[in-house]
Amino acid sequence: MTSRPLPGAFYLIAVSALVADQLVKALIVRVLEVGQQVTVIPRVLTLTHSRNSGAAFGILPAATVGLIVAGVLIIVILVLYGRKVATCRPLWVGLALQIGGAAGNLLDRIFRGPELLHGRVVDFIDMHLTRTFVWPTFNVADIGITVGAVLIGYCLVTGKGMQPPSRAHSSSEPKAD
Repeated sequence: MTSRPLPGAFYLIAVSALVADQLVKALIVRVLEVGQQVTVIPRVLTLTHSRNSGAAFGILPAATVGLIVAGVLIIVILVLYGRKVATCRPLWVGLALQIGGAAGNLLDRIFRGPELLHGRVVDFIDMHLTRTFVWPTFNVADIGITVGAVLIGYCLVTGKGMQPPSRAHSSSEPKAD
């Protein structure tokens, strides 16, 4: 596979996911104290301002600097991989959403803490899956990462974008799947 320029929409999606995440987090931080809850839909959806110093589900709570390094590497790898798969729209949309989400959580780890590079990710969405089980608190960045993973999974399962582009589609514009 050869590298191709990513379409402008790739960057627009990534930046939009990042901006949406940071705007909503700024609102949560401004309106709710850590631990404060607001019920949106009783027994279904609650907003709870919490901080996560670790990775998903709170694992690796003392590894903030390592998570920052990993986040930067993941973003670089996703951009480079995106240049290889620019012909498959669902794949590059998924990658763009993951980049925007990873960047949103990365910014929190860098800047939202007691000191630089020791931040905590702002989480606030609590989904009550049953009367007794609440999914671990998450945020808009996590939604982008998850939706991106579903789109990438779709491409892997269907094989879309997994083959090198044919000569018939060798123009510089990516084709839409």
